[in-house]
Amino acid sequence: MEKYLLTSRQLIQMVEAHTIDEAYKIANDAGIGAGTEAADYENALKGNLLDTYELLGKLSGGTGVFSIFRYEYDGLNLKSLVKSQALEKDPRSTMTELGTIPVETIMEQFRQKKFEKLHPALAAGALDALDTLARTGDPQLVDVILDKAVLEAMRQEAGAYDNKFIRKLVAARIDIANIRCMVRLRRIDGATDFFKRIVAPGGTMSENSFVEAYGKGMDSVIAFVESSSYGAALEPAMASLRAGGSLTLFEKLCDNYMVRLLDDARLIPFGIEPLIVYLSAKENEIKAVRIILASRLAGVDGEQIKERLRESYA
Repeated sequence: MEKYLLTSRQLIQMVEAHTIDEAYKIANDAGIGAGTEAADYENALKGNLLDTYELLGKLSGGTGVFSIFRYEYDGLNLKSLVKSQALEKDPRSTMTELGTIPVETIMEQFRQKKFEKLHPALAAGALDALDTLARTGDPQLVDVILDKAVLEAMRQEAGAYDNKFIRKLVAARIDIANIRCMVRLRRIDGATDFFKRIVAPGGTMSENSFVEAYGKGMDSVIAFVESSSYGAALEPAMASLRAGGSLTLFEKLCDNYMVRLLDDARLIPFGIEPLIVYLSAKENEIKAVRIILASRLAGVDGEQIKERLRESYA
């Protein structure tokens, strides 16, 4: 299956294709969205990823391990539900079937405020987000609360499996999420108390170490990142951060780190690792195709698109 993943060369060909249809055909030939029009690429990408989850679930004998990676989509659905309720809008158009429970099910549970089929951390996050939005009227806090709830659900679920690779992958994801939040918020001089609420537990670095570095300013934040186990991977972006420049390279390097982490499991022939690696590679492929097609439809220059592309696993 890995042989059919889009390579870096093919992604560049999509960027350089004369038309959006030619670019989309390259994705079609790799099994993404065959028989659909380029204008409907978003539904095609979601469908391809959903098919991947279902296939891997069957290959793994029905294990629930892949729920770890679907909590992110539960979180997106909950964000849509909470914000849409406040705006009195129908949330369906912004929801996805990629979560652990169907859209109609989560909508019904949300109406009843009873989340029996949702991970407890996400259920608690949904209720907290509803209460916070009602009290503050700040939709940004909804994102903060539910993003943290997703990471907590991942951490708890990963802890249920006696598998070093799963735990390492989730811990790294938490660390990278905390680093991203720290850098983004520090650039706009966000309050330290607010950052305390954002930082998530469960990574390889303690919450207190993040908060301490954050409170001392951007220079301290950069020094903290450089001295961490992620420092070497993120080093090329440090000069831009010091100068207050674009976060494009920084964001790209954060994603690339997670792709390189898959190398740890490339040579494991048996177990769940090869399936998790394939899923992560497929998620990365879908993101890359989305960046290319959305950017091309928006008229973004080809060189700028290439700068945004993450490393390919294939």
